[in-house]
Amino acid sequence: MSEDNQTLEKYKKYYPFVFPTIALLLVLFLAFRWYNLRTKRNAEQKPEVQIENLTVEEQEQIVTGDDESVTSVDMTGEATASGQVRYTKTDDKVLFSVNAALEEKPGQKYQVWLQRENEEPTKAFSLTYGKGGYMGSASVPVEYLPFEVIVTEETNTADDQPEMELMRTEVKE
Repeated sequence: MSEDNQTLEKYKKYYPFVFPTIALLLVLFLAFRWYNLRTKRNAEQKPEVQIENLTVEEQEQIVTGDDESVTSVDMTGEATASGQVRYTKTDDKVLFSVNAALEEKPGQKYQVWLQRENEEPTKAFSLTYGKGGYMGSASVPVEYLPFEVIVTEETNTADDQPEMELMRTEVKE
């Protein structure tokens, strides 16, 4: 046998492993590429705003605060609805409270949404009925300023789409 034939005979025993190895490498490459594209796309999406519920002390600070530390802004919209947003800035958060005089219907839900310029509205919280009408409060990071506060009437509170807008106002720096 010649030297070339001996070399060829050596490699013949590896031929059954060549195709599966190439296929496995191709699958691994495509999985790695898919993972990178997916995580890159998620990283490019807008960061979600952190909306936090206020403590009792923070709520009292907004409700009983003086005119110098707390800003009040009236909401505009439907003739049958009226409301006000009171807010104050701390070092790293904007504390705000929504008070609204809305029609009281059994089973009716009113939702508050926050919207920055050129962005989709973000669900903040539901208004609850109390002695002074419908109320709710939350806080957002100061970096989120300016933003609009929108009050909507909702039939389906599980979705992430505002339904019938009743009032809105802007919270500025």
